[in-house]
Amino acid sequence: MLQHKFVVEWKDGTKASIDRNTSTSALELFGEPGGYSAMAKSVGLTCGIAIQLLLDDEPASNKPGVIAPYSRKICDPIRVRAEAKRIKLVEHTL
Repeated sequence: MLQHKFVVEWKDGTKASIDRNTSTSALELFGEPGGYSAMAKSVGLTCGIAIQLLLDDEPASNKPGVIAPYSRKICDPIRVRAEAKRIKLVEHTL
């Protein structure tokens, strides 16, 4: 299980109370007996997907240098392909 917790800070600088406007994003993934571990799936498959995007000359990833996954142009194609492999984050707002 991997979980991220985000507490909202508004544009005017005020912070939401911890009980309100808190979002979580969780990944629950299991390994397979005699197969790949959850770590191998979550790291190996996502890395393989990113490499495949480079090989396929995906427009967002065909730039020279190190490409950090901080923009939707990079993240969305990886996320879509990862979800097809059953690697998915589930988001909730508390």
